[in-house]
Amino acid sequence: MSAITDALNRRGALPAADLYRQVAEDVGTERSFQRAIKAEPRVVALGQTSRRAYALSRPEIAPVPILLRDEKGVDHEVARLVALVAGQWWVQPSAAAPAWMRLGEREGTPGVFQGLPWFLEAFRPAGFLGRAWVREHAHAHGWTFDVNAWTEDQVITAALQQPWDWRGNLGLARLVDGDGEPLIADGRRAIYAERAAQVLDGVMVGASADGEQPKFTAVVNDGVGYPPRAVLVKFSPPLTNDPAAQRWGDIMITEGIAAQVMMAHGVHAAPTQVWKHDDRIWLETDRFDRIGDHGHRGMASLRSLAQTFGYMGPQNGWVGAVEHLERRGAVDEQQLARARQLASIGHLLANTDMHMGNLSFLLSDDREPLLTVAPAYDMTPMRWVPAPNGNVPVLVSEPLPRVDDPGAHAIARDIWDETARHELVSAAWAEWAAHRATQLAAHTP
Repeated sequence: MSAITDALNRRGALPAADLYRQVAEDVGTERSFQRAIKAEPRVVALGQTSRRAYALSRPEIAPVPILLRDEKGVDHEVARLVALVAGQWWVQPSAAAPAWMRLGEREGTPGVFQGLPWFLEAFRPAGFLGRAWVREHAHAHGWTFDVNAWTEDQVITAALQQPWDWRGNLGLARLVDGDGEPLIADGRRAIYAERAAQVLDGVMVGASADGEQPKFTAVVNDGVGYPPRAVLVKFSPPLTNDPAAQRWGDIMITEGIAAQVMMAHGVHAAPTQVWKHDDRIWLETDRFDRIGDHGHRGMASLRSLAQTFGYMGPQNGWVGAVEHLERRGAVDEQQLARARQLASIGHLLANTDMHMGNLSFLLSDDREPLLTVAPAYDMTPMRWVPAPNGNVPVLVSEPLPRVDDPGAHAIARDIWDETARHELVSAAWAEWAAHRATQLAAHTP
């Protein structure tokens, strides 16, 4: 091992001047340093001449193209992903690379990230839909079934071996389409019932959207003049003689209403539809990372961004993490205000599951701001969901959380009021929702 490769192996990527200082005694003059650099086949040059830096590549993972599918469905090679030593990765941009690919790179080493870049988090799929894909690779390779315990090399290897219809708009080496032909809207309920049975039988249907509740993805054709809609479909257990299933149905109805009410108040939320069919409650939510026939839109979770920008605070809330991103210059004040508003609404809805995977950001390819808070989703009163053993929490009166946002109070009040009047909710849930709406009306700041 030469002095140059030894320094890069120990320190990771370094600006040219820093690397030269590390090895000057061994290589001599700067001219000799440049000759020595060129003689090292694994040393890669980063950035332009004025910002030159160097890193040491790893042979275990060959460089791989990063592809982006735009909102019109056109694929572009925007970068190459190169594995480096010291747990680093280099995103070598092409002329088509969006500006957000620079966010979070290490200072002084252009395109270098400590750990997999935040915008590649979709390749480590989580939740109900990701489990089958993870299980397949874990079984084939003898890996753990816990995808969060996979090494970064394992994540990239699996993504290359079996590309998926990943969340967002990126892929490695090639992009694949998911969900097949659009379903005619008028006939989709019966098809959904068939897909639900397949999902519960362990057949993977649809693509990667996080969350633990049973679900699948689909594309819906609403008729002439309407673009296809990519949707995420949740479904309750059969309702008859099952209090836990009825509670899940009530929760899902409230989630659907919450999105509709937020939209009516001018808050960005993913459109929803709710109905009862085949003794189940169904919740259909439009996906905001899909557009029309084949278009994709970039997205990333708050979790991945917070980790990249060094957030060390609580993992079960949004505001502190987004405040950290705002201080680091990753998002602007408007996005922080949106996150605060959504968190306030969530608190008033008893949404106890506002983890950092349940708030996402859209990625802008060609305009500012680069990151904007995505439409709200999974906004639902998780405080009252059944326990894993089927026990249903008793609905008891509780004080309202302290929230000083009058707009959030008005939205939450309308959500509970609409829920109380919905024809599909249980009598107990309707009574509880009406009580909560009355509480909010009496305590609006």
